[in-house]
Amino acid sequence: MNTAPPTPWKYNMNKSILCTLAILSGLIVTGCGKTTSSSGDDSSQTSKITLGVIPKSTGGEYWETVETGARKAADELGVDIKWEGTVTETEFAEQNKIIENMINLDVDGLALAPLNSVAMKKMVAQTVGAGIPVVIFDSAVEGDAHSSYVATNNQAGGTLGGEYLASRMEPQSTVMIMRFVQGAGSTEARSQGAIDALTAAGHEVVADPYPDTGTVEGCKTGAANTLEGFVNDGKLNLDGIFAANLYSTLGVAEALEDLRKGGIEVDVRFVGFDTSEKLINGVEEGSIDALVAQNPEQMGYLAVKTLYAVVTGEEVETVVDTGVRLVTKETLEP
Repeated sequence: MNTAPPTPWKYNMNKSILCTLAILSGLIVTGCGKTTSSSGDDSSQTSKITLGVIPKSTGGEYWETVETGARKAADELGVDIKWEGTVTETEFAEQNKIIENMINLDVDGLALAPLNSVAMKKMVAQTVGAGIPVVIFDSAVEGDAHSSYVATNNQAGGTLGGEYLASRMEPQSTVMIMRFVQGAGSTEARSQGAIDALTAAGHEVVADPYPDTGTVEGCKTGAANTLEGFVNDGKLNLDGIFAANLYSTLGVAEALEDLRKGGIEVDVRFVGFDTSEKLINGVEEGSIDALVAQNPEQMGYLAVKTLYAVVTGEEVETVVDTGVRLVTKETLEP
């Protein structure tokens, strides 16, 4: 499968929404659809390839953007996709049911963003055992039954954010890591990358909570409960925070905002993961030092392109890295 490098991302705040998506050009996979001949005459008809695509959830900016990329690839390839996911990123049993439904529908291939790296291993193997090839995207899964893994290098992304945060603090500073759902391969890798970078630089990770639920509100509650323990004499006694994904970054941002509104002095370096208009505004205003930006549209696009290549018998890379960038006030376009 031929994949040309994407055009560099742009961050243009003159528009109402941040453009964080690569222009996907030159990403071409050749092949043709399944052809079946009718019996009794010389006529034939071509039936479209159908690919199942299961995200971690169907709500929020991030997954909507992933879906945009997936549907763009499907349109270019002339295939049908069945897009179905859970409401939140904690519904492991429901995701298994969706996978089983895709098997029963006899899709030609399945692109899956697993909710849990361990719990989904058996279902991936079961799907492949049923004759349906699987491409994993966004978040890793244990085992080797799948054909390819299309995702951000999450460990590297966490390291990038952790190194930047480390460089913005005084020596031997204290840091909180705001994790996400326990067992999610992507955010666990990001958190570990950040922790390794921070400890290597001589800083101390004094808290690394998980949220109450896999929502912005759950992350806000988890962050607020932890931050309260570092408030003394009207001041937040914490030097830095790293948050592992969009929801956890938004949750931390809201928890910090509430502290400030409550009269607490907050002087903390804050690096988050993922982007949204609100978070970019935070970078511009200085309440967020940096964001590690993924490319969700490209991820959805390449997940479908890679799966199509597998289904049509082409060789694919075992790992397809969709890239990360560090967004700071200095890198934003005027």
